Amino acid sequence: MIEAIKYLYRAYRYRYRIDPVEIAYILRSLKPGDIAVDIGCHKGGYLYWMRKRVGKTGQCYAFEPQPRLYQYLNSILQRFVYQNITLENKGVSSNVGTFLLYIPKTASGASPGASLNAPGHKETEIETREIQTVTLDGYFYERGIVPNLLKIDVEGHEAEVLKGGAKLIQEYHPRILMECETRHLKQGTVSDILKLMQEWGYHGYFIMDGKLLSVEAFDPAIHQKQSEGRFWEAPGYVNNFVFEQSNIRH
Repeated sequence: MIEAIKYLYRAYRYRYRIDPVEIAYILRSLKPGDIAVDIGCHKGGYLYWMRKRVGKTGQCYAFEPQPRLYQYLNSILQRFVYQNITLENKGVSSNVGTFLLYIPKTASGASPGASLNAPGHKETEIETREIQTVTLDGYFYERGIVPNLLKIDVEGHEAEVLKGGAKLIQEYHPRILMECETRHLKQGTVSDILKLMQEWGYHGYFIMDGKLLSVEAFDPAIHQKQSEGRFWEAPGYVNNFVFEQSNIRH
C-alpha cells in the first residue's frame, strides 16, 4: 500500500511541480485510443499520465531496462491492475541484441542516470548489467503498430534510439518529447540531434520558463552552458525538447 501511495504522489508531483509543461504537453497531445511509448520510464512519473490519457481503448508501451525499476513498475501494474500498459524489461537502441547497461551505483540499485553509453568520466562508481535491446522499427513499424507519441529519456543514447526508429519516425511522424543534453552524448552535440530532426520533417521546441520556445532560438552556449559544479541545475538550463511534424506550429 505504501509503495502504491508513493507512486501516485510521484506522478502528481511530476505533473504539478517537477515537469508541469512536459506533462501538460503529453495530456494535450494524446487522446483516448492513442498509442504512447515511454522509453526509459524510470519510476513511471510520466507513464501514469500517458496511461490515464489514452484510456481503456488506448495502449502504452513502457521500456525500462534497469532490473530493479522494472520489478518495481511490474509490482505497481499488478497492484492497480492496469490493462493498457505493456511493460518491457528492455532497452531501445539502433540494434537488437545483448548490450551492457551502465548504472551509477546507488543504495537502491537503480539510477536515473543509467545509460547504454559507457560513462566518459570516472568520478562515479558504475555497475553493469547485460540487457536485451529492441529497435523502434523492429518492435513497432514491422508489426504495424503506429505510436502517436514517443517520450525518450535515455541519458545520451538518443541518436541510437532515433536511428533504430528511422522508418517509423519518418513515415508516421509521431510527436516526440525527448531529453537531450550534450554532456550525456557519446559523440556530437544537441545541435546534431536538432539538425537530424529537421531533416526528418520535424520542427522542434525547447522547454524553458514554463514555455515551448522554437529551437531556432536555442543556443547551447547559453541554454546548456557547461561550467564547474552541477551546472545542469542552474536557472535557464534546458534539457527537454518537443518535436512535431513541421506543418504543426504552436
